[in-house]
Amino acid sequence: MLEALSARDDFNQLLAAQATLPGKVHRQYLTRDLNAWQRAVAVINHYRYIDTLRGSRLAHAMTAVSEVPLLTLNGKEDRRFTLYASSAGKAEREGETTLWLRDSDHTLLASATFSVTRDHDAWQLVIGGLQGPRRHVSHEVIKQATRACYGLFPKRLLLEFIWQLAARSQIAAIYGVSDNGHVFRALRYRLSKGRHFHASYDEFWQSIDGQPESPWRWRLPLCLERKSLESIASKKRAEYRRRFQLLDQLTEQVAILTQRHAGD
Repeated sequence: MLEALSARDDFNQLLAAQATLPGKVHRQYLTRDLNAWQRAVAVINHYRYIDTLRGSRLAHAMTAVSEVPLLTLNGKEDRRFTLYASSAGKAEREGETTLWLRDSDHTLLASATFSVTRDHDAWQLVIGGLQGPRRHVSHEVIKQATRACYGLFPKRLLLEFIWQLAARSQIAAIYGVSDNGHVFRALRYRLSKGRHFHASYDEFWQSIDGQPESPWRWRLPLCLERKSLESIASKKRAEYRRRFQLLDQLTEQVAILTQRHAGD
């Protein structure tokens, strides 16, 4: 793995973002069932995937040392929410890239860490970590953010971004780590890191129509179909229409993010 990574032009940047990168094969990584060879392949393939985005704003952000703003969503009452990306940093056992959703006060609402791997000549995205806000952030903050996004809660918005990314970069499958498959469930981390579990991965994946594939991970849908406005009760249609407009904002901005610059 180190030989493949050190040959990259951006190797020094990757090391600056994740000093532990060379030793990843020797520690639990992404999902608990991977052996050392599978960990190495997963890491290498993530950066090969980023190479397919070379020249786009997104490619730079996915390996950045600090958070890079990707897009901003305008919600109810002029509330603004910004989605950032960076190298995984402190979440390096859960993947290679982290997405961060923050409100206009820069309060972290949710984050997701993932890697894009390769299986049978097809890209697949594996979410190794999905977190809500820090402990000091009240539930009321999340409630108000969800209201401002017309019923879309922060973690769901991160998934909407991932679905759009998958659609625009030939990702054929999306997986989410299970409660039992998370790296911090390994015996060596259970006592020191177990406190990091605040919510059930399994319950969240089930809420977005995921299907358990193994004890270690869930297979997630590649999108969630929108309800037709005609099927929605008339008193709720205006709210759903604005929700769909918010999602359209996201879709349009992801399209721009994944565009390669001329000459790259």
